[in-house]
Amino acid sequence: MSENPLRFDVQDIREQGGLSVSLDLDAERLLGPQKELAVPEGRIRLEAEFSVGGNTLLLQARLQGAWKLPCRRCLVEHRREYAASLEETYPFTEEHIDIAGCVREAALLELPPWSLCRPDCRGLCPKCGTNLNDRPCSCKPEEPAQFEALRKLKTPKEKQDAEPKT
Repeated sequence: MSENPLRFDVQDIREQGGLSVSLDLDAERLLGPQKELAVPEGRIRLEAEFSVGGNTLLLQARLQGAWKLPCRRCLVEHRREYAASLEETYPFTEEHIDIAGCVREAALLELPPWSLCRPDCRGLCPKCGTNLNDRPCSCKPEEPAQFEALRKLKTPKEKQDAEPKT
């Protein structure tokens, strides 16, 4: 292995009849700065095994790590752990194999589209912005405006009562 812990010499793997490695990787260094609100946190644990078969190498790997994400409802940052697995094949024609790209891709695919800090998160008050998980606010709940037009309509009984009797 070279300076890059995710770069392997194909000839060494082939001569040994395979290779198993366990690595702790710096998540931020591997994944780079994210343009989204999610931030890689801590370390990524990688268990990788190369198997020799025919004219190819088979990589089977498992990784575990965590993302720091804002809650979808209250925007509080929280930690969300993930676990992923991957399989890749490589030809013997390569001199070196760098698995950083496939490990990065597997970790990024575990990034959830949204996350909650807890299942019963109450979110933010739409009027004052108070985090309702911390304390209640004094705002009065608004009635939905979508039914306002219906309130102006009278029921058939109300219409009969309102008509003048002759």
